Amino acid sequence: MSSPDSTASASSSQIESELLAEVQKEMVRRGTTLIPKTPDRADDLPAALCATAILATLAILAGTGVMMALVYAPTADDAYASVAWMQMSSLGGLARAMHWHASNLLILLSAAYLAYLLWRGMFRKPEHGRWWRAGMMLALAAAAGFTGQLLPYDQNALHGTAIRISYIQSLPGGDVLAGWMTGTPEIGTATVTRFFGLHVLVIPALLILVLRRFWKDSRSEKLFSAQLAVPVVVLLLLGAAGFLVRAPLGLGGTLSEPYPDARPEWWALPLYELLKILPAGVLHMLTLALPPLLGAAVVIALPLVEKVSLKPPRLLKPLRISLIVGVVAFLGLSIVPLVEDSSDSAGWFRKQSLADLMPAMGTRNTALGNTRDPLPWDTYKHAQDLKLLHERIRGVYPDDLDAPGRAQWDEWADQGAAFALELQLANDDTGQREARLGLRKTCQKCHDAHDKGDIRLDPEGTVAAATKEPVAPKSYFFDQALLESTKPNMTATTTKRIMDQGKFRLGDILAQAGITSGEKKRSAEQALVDLRAVTAAIGKLYEKNNAVFLDEQKWNNWVKELATAVEELAQASNPEDVGKKMAAVGKACETCHEGADEPDEPIEWAYSSLLK
Repeated sequence: MSSPDSTASASSSQIESELLAEVQKEMVRRGTTLIPKTPDRADDLPAALCATAILATLAILAGTGVMMALVYAPTADDAYASVAWMQMSSLGGLARAMHWHASNLLILLSAAYLAYLLWRGMFRKPEHGRWWRAGMMLALAAAAGFTGQLLPYDQNALHGTAIRISYIQSLPGGDVLAGWMTGTPEIGTATVTRFFGLHVLVIPALLILVLRRFWKDSRSEKLFSAQLAVPVVVLLLLGAAGFLVRAPLGLGGTLSEPYPDARPEWWALPLYELLKILPAGVLHMLTLALPPLLGAAVVIALPLVEKVSLKPPRLLKPLRISLIVGVVAFLGLSIVPLVEDSSDSAGWFRKQSLADLMPAMGTRNTALGNTRDPLPWDTYKHAQDLKLLHERIRGVYPDDLDAPGRAQWDEWADQGAAFALELQLANDDTGQREARLGLRKTCQKCHDAHDKGDIRLDPEGTVAAATKEPVAPKSYFFDQALLESTKPNMTATTTKRIMDQGKFRLGDILAQAGITSGEKKRSAEQALVDLRAVTAAIGKLYEKNNAVFLDEQKWNNWVKELATAVEELAQASNPEDVGKKMAAVGKACETCHEGADEPDEPIEWAYSSLLK
């Protein structure tokens, strides 16, 4: 005789069996025999491992970031020098390299984590919080990458940030946002300070808010030992990457020199390629604004659209198809600019020639001044550039050089790099002068050996140690000290306004030299400094004008000719010399205008119009 409890248990079991049978029949009638259930985070090891890797990467970013912040100086004058000094030490170079690799890994892991959750349909309740946290993590990782790119303040960082800010200015209300980001009309100390504050204070604070619950997403009841191994693997991977591949650092950043090889980070390459393909204007604006807005809308809306987790997700199949299409499009649009740069030897694939390296060395050498004069306050920046340029020139030989000549060339390149490093590290005036003299003598030996005696390595003519008679100082129309200390005053962002400001500055110089009787609105030095800024801004306008100037290489050559003419103008000795060299500047402008590839949009302007 059975007990009441056993009878009740049997009845309950029978009822459950009958209900399950009815559910199975209904599912068969609907075309499936599977009973959907909510994904269990305890059963989802890949998601837990990915979340653990993200946490480990963030920990390494925080540790290396603190190490760098103790050395970094967030000003336009000292940012590059502090990074270069950090890079010279073994520990500092490793910390910066690990930080750089970790920032890239964070974006990759965050994107993979969000994509995995989408693929599994883990955006519905009760997983919606996890989904939103993953979306916020990816957005903050990208923001950290954007703000951190400027901080080294080398050529790629400065020009790349300038291009991004010009894109922001093209959006509705973008001028206000760009003005807040830069703090001044041109990128400078205010910009570096604001980006540094966002990078080390604001974004980490937002990450901490996300991490309050994100760490729970990494928990798993399966293979706990595998999770413990993830931070070790991440640390070893980033340590090895940092040891083998150091973080890039180019020449010191300056907008007065064109830099057509500026490229975005790998994760922004598709956007870079789209902006190259599409014509400037509305399509550019839509390309910049729609992807982030659409992505944010999808991340926010999906859990609200797919509310019921006990039903099969209605949008899962189209979402998976969209994810596959998106990944393929991302890879395709990333590969195209890489292939283009590889075939053109541009961007990351740039193979610098002597025609590129020698003028850059000459500019830095001139900035160091005469060997008899005190060195400028920013000597360490020019010394770092000269060290890097001598390292790059090693192995880049003139065409007619034989094997012994190449060996001697490399020896002089090594000596020049050593003297440049000595100049960079010298802590007194005597040490700096000796290092500068050694650098000049090394360069002089190389130039004499290759019949380049007409190229003056000392701005005043000869090396001081070899000078037997005093040389009269050269006179300049422009006050060279004022040119160094004057800051550009240029706020234009559109092509027309930039061109107009360039013409106004030309007019000011002509008036100050007494060549015309026009109104003297600015000093000659301020006008020339502004003209340099205009030339740098023109160098970034190709994408806005590629409908009229189709050949980018011709555009870059024109900009280079204009920059050369402006720098020669700065060396003018008297008003008559100003007139001659101003004509060369005007000729460079006219050559560009006459070279428009679109006959329906002629650009009519002549330098002679300024002389009337």
